[in-house]
This record gives sequence, C-alpha cells and structure tokens, in this order.
Amino acid sequence: MSILNYAEQDSWSNGFGSQQSPIDLRQAEPTSVTNFVVTDPWIADREIDDQVTIQLAGHGTTRINEMTWHFVQAHIHVPAEHITTEETVAELHFVHQSVIGALCVVAVLVPIGKANPIIDGILDHFQPHATESIDCDLTGLLPNRGTVFQYLGSLTTPPLTEGVTWYVIEQTDITISSEQLKRYKQLFGPNNRQVQAANQRPVLRGSGTFTK
Repeated sequence: MSILNYAEQDSWSNGFGSQQSPIDLRQAEPTSVTNFVVTDPWIADREIDDQVTIQLAGHGTTRINEMTWHFVQAHIHVPAEHITTEETVAELHFVHQSVIGALCVVAVLVPIGKANPIIDGILDHFQPHATESIDCDLTGLLPNRGTVFQYLGSLTTPPLTEGVTWYVIEQTDITISSEQLKRYKQLFGPNNRQVQAANQRPVLRGSGTFTK
C-alpha cells in the first residue's frame, strides 16, 4: 500500500469535483441549534499507524438532530483543515456511517491550551508501524459547548468521496498543549488537505448542544 503524500496532493485523483472538503467556513449563514447525543460511547479498540496520522478504530452511536450515526473511526489532522475566525492547530475527525452507508464527519477544531489527558493516552500508547489493541473512550473529546458549522462535502483523503455530511465544531473546551503538539509532529509531517472551493454551497452556523 502506497503512503499518502500530502506534498503531492494536487495530483490526487478527484473524479467528483464541485463539493470537496475542507473549506473556509467564515461566510456561514445562521441556523438553529444542532443537537448531539452520544447514545453509546465512542470506544476505540484499535490504534493504527497509517503512516500519515494516528487512526483510532472502534464503535459507538451518535444521534444528531434525530438522525442516528454509527462511529467508525477517529483520526488527527495537524494543521487543522477547515478555516474559521478562531486560531486552531489541530482537527479531530470522528467518522460516522448510517445504516445505509451514508457518511458523516464530526470535526472538532482544537486550539493550543492545557494538555488533554485523552490525547496523552493516545500518544503514550502509540507504536510506530503497528496496529495495537486499545481500550480508549473518545467521547471526552466532544466538547460541552461550541459553534457548529454544517455543510455537504467530501472525504479529505482519497478517494475524496462526496456526499459527506460535515459538522465542524469551533470550541475551546478541548485543547492540546504545545508539548503534545510537538510530540505529534515528531511522529508525522503535516497532513492537512488544502482548502477547496466552496462553489456556492450552503454553509450553516449555529450553536450546539452536546449530551454525553
């Protein structure tokens, strides 16, 4: 399996085109509250070195505005991929799937601040070039409050599949310390996809309620 090369992302094959991610979210229009309810905790049972980031595969269930999604895996992007008005240094992606195969990503934008104990545990447990068993509750990486941006986009890595529902959360509850960020950068190079054209897609912004 070839390793994804972010230095050559302009050559990534994209057979879709007009609804790619990530995007600049600063022109979002106001909308109503988005309700997140984690009905089964996001439990990671495998920690995987996929050569470009740490991937955490597992299970869980989330209800977002009465739609049920099943947690599949989480991973980390440094630098952050989406752009908002606030300064962030990392982006956590919690990938979900519906019973009919639709995809949804809950993305948490992470600023510099205090060290996060869950991130510490992930970094401590990580083994290069390996897949390790782990028992890690990731639900604590969902904030207690935040601003939620919603739009229709794509995966940010090949095959760049479109039709992905994005919920991007701008928040300050979940932070990463400078030391944690340094440890991550010692393991991986930059893995953020370039910002893509919005192409007049509707982008909505509202407050979020989070029940865990």
